[in-house]
Amino acid sequence: MEFDLDQPRAAYEVIADTIAAEIGAGRLRPGQRVPSAREIATDAGVGMRTAEAALRLLRERGLTVAVVGKATYVAEPSAGASPSDADGE
Repeated sequence: MEFDLDQPRAAYEVIADTIAAEIGAGRLRPGQRVPSAREIATDAGVGMRTAEAALRLLRERGLTVAVVGKATYVAEPSAGASPSDADGE
């Protein structure tokens, strides 16, 4: 996954929006594992705190669920959610 960090927004928001777009487009499906904070940090060239903030934002949006000791997964769509909810708009 590529992250375009040449934007005037916080890196964690760009990363979260990129992953949200992958979910919205169906490239990441419910139940599928999303990249770990370590993978994101390496791929995006950011620190672990930034990567963790991006994953936290995705959880706050209801797009992912974290399973302690395992990984973070794409959440099942909630009732009434529309596909545009996944892209941060």
